[in-house]
Amino acid sequence: MSEQKLDHDSFVIEPLSLRSLLPALRLVDRVFDRREQGGEKADVFFTASLFTGGRFFLRRKGYPYVQYWVARDKATGKVYGTVGLYTRTDDPDAYWGGWMCVDPKERGKAIGHELAFKALSEAKTRGDRKYARLYTSTDPVEARAQEMYDRIGLRIYKEEFDPLTGYTRLYRQIEL
Repeated sequence: MSEQKLDHDSFVIEPLSLRSLLPALRLVDRVFDRREQGGEKADVFFTASLFTGGRFFLRRKGYPYVQYWVARDKATGKVYGTVGLYTRTDDPDAYWGGWMCVDPKERGKAIGHELAFKALSEAKTRGDRKYARLYTSTDPVEARAQEMYDRIGLRIYKEEFDPLTGYTRLYRQIEL
């Protein structure tokens, strides 16, 4: 598990911790309309990733590796963004990105780009998978994220209509 912090002028990217857990979950609640996506529940996954017993639980559920990071304001400690990286036993070729979000008031400051870079960098460093993948949607609140994913090379390889949300789920990937 990488404990390295990425420092920027106004924010730092660091592993999710007990200190940042609740602010990260509050941010997820503000950005997404629910704490569950594709069976991945933010409160369960974020919390479980912090404890040995929780990581064991996630492995038994088919997620052998799970790690989250936050972008946090250096001065105030406020959580500006989150990103996760995990593996699934049903997809041995890929790392998956999860719960990628940036506080709407803090967008346009390269926070999302840096969070995505952190997850991709970690996947490349681990070196045991062929792809990095994520899913997103055509929800208008995700439009700027789509532009960023295109710029960093995450290409759409599959689309599915999601009747629960009314949007199309976009599956993206990049070769590592």
